[in-house]
Amino acid sequence: MIKVVTIFLIVIVTLAMFGKLGWLGTLAPKGLRRAKPKLCKKCGRHIIGSKGCDCDRLPPKKG
Repeated sequence: MIKVVTIFLIVIVTLAMFGKLGWLGTLAPKGLRRAKPKLCKKCGRHIIGSKGCDCDRLPPKKG
């Protein structure tokens, strides 16, 4: 029983190391790869949804 648990843990650690290095991501089919996040060209924030960034829609702050 201890032998099975040890082998399982070694396999999990090995998969985690490959995942950190990103090797398994390059082997994945194109449909399963993660897309790079879209960033706003003005402010650099992540764009969520299809309406674009808030910096284009909000009026500038008066201060």
